Amino acid sequence: MKNKVDTISVGFRVSGTKIFVPFKAICSVTNKEFSGEAIIEYSPKNKVVEYVDTERAVKEISSKKTTVEKLANDIFSMVKKSIKPRFLKVTIDVKHSKAHRPVQVWIES
Repeated sequence: MKNKVDTISVGFRVSGTKIFVPFKAICSVTNKEFSGEAIIEYSPKNKVVEYVDTERAVKEISSKKTTVEKLANDIFSMVKKSIKPRFLKVTIDVKHSKAHRPVQVWIES
């Protein structure tokens, strides 16, 4: 797995971007499936993430056993390393889980 996502340079100001990426994963604690959306919000400096590659990367990250918190952290780290945005927030919105009720976890800076 590469720890960056493909980017596109922009020569103009973009106030913010919000991307919704579906995922399915297996919990490393319960061994049960959970799924939902990874919501990536950011205010770029001079680069934006390429959407199709971001979807590929989220699918790859969520293909390994993980927790909701680790999934949020891994996606956050990947986007931050790739584009170094002014603001970044990654929310993992678990809509379906075979182990527990829906939950949201987020990291922002």
